[in-house]
Amino acid sequence: MPIIDPKLKEKIPAPLRNKFILLFLGYFIYVLFFSENTLISQAKLAMQVHELTKQENYYATEIAKVKQVEKETFSSIENMEKYARENYWMKKDSEDLYIFVEADK
Repeated sequence: MPIIDPKLKEKIPAPLRNKFILLFLGYFIYVLFFSENTLISQAKLAMQVHELTKQENYYATEIAKVKQVEKETFSSIENMEKYARENYWMKKDSEDLYIFVEADK
């Protein structure tokens, strides 16, 4: 007497009787939900890579802008002197420097 009734076996669709298709479905479910590198985590990592690429492009353009300003600022002595006076409050020996600070309310 067979373990599985042949009439019952014929009611199961042919693809579900194939052991290779069942093995593939089992592996796909394992990869989808249970493995360390699930498809969901891979999608999240892809989105993170996209976001970091956008940030990299932004910072590359900002670096280019800063280098351009640096090139303009340090191109001549007059520009360097103007930059030092405005940002570091430097002065000549014969000058007086007054700094006005607004009081907080």
